[in-house]
Amino acid sequence: MRIRSRARLLYQSKKRGILENDILIGAFAERNLSKMNQEQLESYDKLINGEHMEWDLFYFMSGKKEPPADVANSSAFKLIKAFVDERQFAKK
Repeated sequence: MRIRSRARLLYQSKKRGILENDILIGAFAERNLSKMNQEQLESYDKLINGEHMEWDLFYFMSGKKEPPADVANSSAFKLIKAFVDERQFAKK
């Protein structure tokens, strides 16, 4: 994915509309977008700009709500979920 597209995804990751996702998705994007391959970037774009509501994304990532199969099987979701789980473990 071109640098411009990564920059767009980074911006969209930090300006989600709810503070919880701004922080969570924004932190993930800062740390991981530069390392992601084309398929992962496309999956990430589809996940954060797709059909799911912001609160649903937050609940899926935090484990408070079971994600639908299309989300759970997404390579981007798996990366974000691992990032969230790692951060929660570090707080304990």
